[in-house]
Amino acid sequence: MAGAVQWIAEFVQEILPISWLTLQTFLVFSATFLLAAALLKRPGNLPPYPAGRVPVVGHLLALRRAPHLKLTAWRRQYGDVFTVRMGMEDVVVLNGYTTVKDALVDRSQLFASRPTTFVNNAKKKSQKGIIFAPWGTPLRQRKKFASTALKNLGMKVGRGSIEEKIREEATCLRNRVR
Repeated sequence: MAGAVQWIAEFVQEILPISWLTLQTFLVFSATFLLAAALLKRPGNLPPYPAGRVPVVGHLLALRRAPHLKLTAWRRQYGDVFTVRMGMEDVVVLNGYTTVKDALVDRSQLFASRPTTFVNNAKKKSQKGIIFAPWGTPLRQRKKFASTALKNLGMKVGRGSIEEKIREEATCLRNRVR
């Protein structure tokens, strides 16, 4: 492998009269550019983007102080569903009553889960909780178990509730802190 790289470097130096440092700089720049292009590539299944997005900031500069006016203008140009780049994240914008109803009511299972975040990805290994768990049967089972356990532990309303004991303990704690 090293021999092949050396041969290519010598071949390029014979063809182009450039120094080794310049060649190294060019190769590092090219590799960095190709890696960045591969990592920042836009997914193919998103709706169209409005023109004028800036690489790191996205469309935030175009939205300015009145984002609702710009989004309305983009709605006229791109339709009820389009993608806006907010910083480094792609955000799909839904406009119009029928589009929102179709997405959130008729296809509610597709939109029921939580968005992926850094904290969500960090907790992905265990996923035994309720807060960061993705939508599905395991989450519904855990929520049902948690509510049943809390009811059995005295969080129920009315007779059999331990609300009075909790109030009494809170009053004692408040008096102790005071």
